[in-house]
Amino acid sequence: MGPFDVVTFGETMIRLSPPDHQTIEQATSLDVSIGGTESNTAIAVSRLGLKTCWVSKLVNDPLGRKIASSIRAHGVDTSGIIWTNEGRNATYFIEFGRGPRPHRVTYDRKNSAINTINSSEINWSLFKGARVAHLTGITAALGPNCRRLVSEIIKRARKERSVISFDVNHRTKLWSHRQAERALSPICSEVDILFVSSEDARNVFGTKGAPEEIVTALASRFGCSSVIVTLGKDGAICCHKGKLLRSAVVATTEVDRVGAGDAFSAGFLFGYLTQSAEYAINFASAIAALKFTIPGDLALVTKAEVEAALNAGHSKIQR
Repeated sequence: MGPFDVVTFGETMIRLSPPDHQTIEQATSLDVSIGGTESNTAIAVSRLGLKTCWVSKLVNDPLGRKIASSIRAHGVDTSGIIWTNEGRNATYFIEFGRGPRPHRVTYDRKNSAINTINSSEINWSLFKGARVAHLTGITAALGPNCRRLVSEIIKRARKERSVISFDVNHRTKLWSHRQAERALSPICSEVDILFVSSEDARNVFGTKGAPEEIVTALASRFGCSSVIVTLGKDGAICCHKGKLLRSAVVATTEVDRVGAGDAFSAGFLFGYLTQSAEYAINFASAIAALKFTIPGDLALVTKAEVEAALNAGHSKIQR
């Protein structure tokens, strides 16, 4: 048990997807796995060798137990799960399209168990001494209760002198850009490491310009020690204590893009905790590129594989 390197709080769902790029309407079977941005991050960090913990609330039924066991299988501590016999676990459906048909996500998470968490139910000792507390805008978007808990975790993490990491991760199916801006701006002003895509920087915070201008403006606005703006195929840029860092660009082939942002966050946190911000942003870009090639939400890779991709030290066939 703790103290942990990274503690996360959020919702993980059962993921259902038709095989072979089928639509849900035509499918006769669905692939079943799990997905949730905070647990995706915790799993990736754990697989890289650090101690992680995931805190949430689940209904004690086969779906809840599958979620818990799937996360625990990768070495993540799940003792922070609050179990209940009432309510429902969240699910989501994803269709994988090919141009011009886009990927399509359908959430079924309204009134799920995480929305009923009371602060007194959380085992706060799990956060004691944590090096990083990692949170996201997805949890904040789930409702007022979850937003209050995100704010409470930040306050407690500050007292513990933990590094507070936050991924904006805007979801238009959960709330509007304007709602997100109003709710997340005060949160972003309280965190140490801020992850935001260039799209969210523009749409949620109204920040425009070249990548260097965007990341500098966000760092100035929120006062974070590290702001990382992801740029899709062009890698990422970081403003770390006033210094601009540009990541390496690692070529990739898309198999499943879901979870690539979570892999990036995990890679950055791992690099930040073990070496430096410079190493972190390059490592993050490499693990995100690898995640693009892996079906499912999870970045099922090792540190050696990430470094091989970063250094282009791998062959097309490993014998």
